[in-house]
Amino acid sequence: MCGRFTLRTPVDELLERFQLSLPSFEVLPRYNIAPTQDILVAVEYDNERRPALMRWGLIPSWSKDTSWGARMINARQETLTEKPSFRNLLNRRRCLILADGYYEWKVLNGEKWPMYITLPNSAPFAMAGLWDTWQDPTKQQTIVSCTIVTQAACPSLAEIHDRMPMILSPADEALWLSGTTLTQADVDQIASRAADEFEYYRVSKLVNSPRNDVPECILRHSE
Repeated sequence: MCGRFTLRTPVDELLERFQLSLPSFEVLPRYNIAPTQDILVAVEYDNERRPALMRWGLIPSWSKDTSWGARMINARQETLTEKPSFRNLLNRRRCLILADGYYEWKVLNGEKWPMYITLPNSAPFAMAGLWDTWQDPTKQQTIVSCTIVTQAACPSLAEIHDRMPMILSPADEALWLSGTTLTQADVDQIASRAADEFEYYRVSKLVNSPRNDVPECILRHSE
């Protein structure tokens, strides 16, 4: 799964890397992004990639309340076309969820420690995402929310966790944002081309609390 991640790459680099138009909101470095928080995503409108903020944790349009969000932070790649919550979005509302690292927890000497996982050189990447809008009938409020697609962990990460985010290749970023209809077989092919080379190390238990969103979260923990 993916339950915490970072996005600390300078905004000008993100705009260039993902070919995004200038955001109308401030983008600050994030070191411990947690579910139910607003996160930076990329969507495509009129053949233009645009940045947007969405709440992490999918609230389907048919939900009675927002409680679904905390339970739907991830969507399994293998069953996207089976689950009604995701099947209806696969070919209507896809997005890129921008990140440059994520955390998983591993038991070391009887203790559970967070591990910080990045691509080589800590390069920014895009995780496959799905999104939806939900209307609060009592407050006349609209919430736009999203979920991160996950897949089976690649061999280099299997010792940490059996799942990982579906990190798209640059070519598949364009495909994911396009209006192209995707079948489950197409999704599986995209997953087979996902990133499989990573670097990781143990970090402080500061990450355990989402209140801690500071650079110290990603510092290598001294043995």
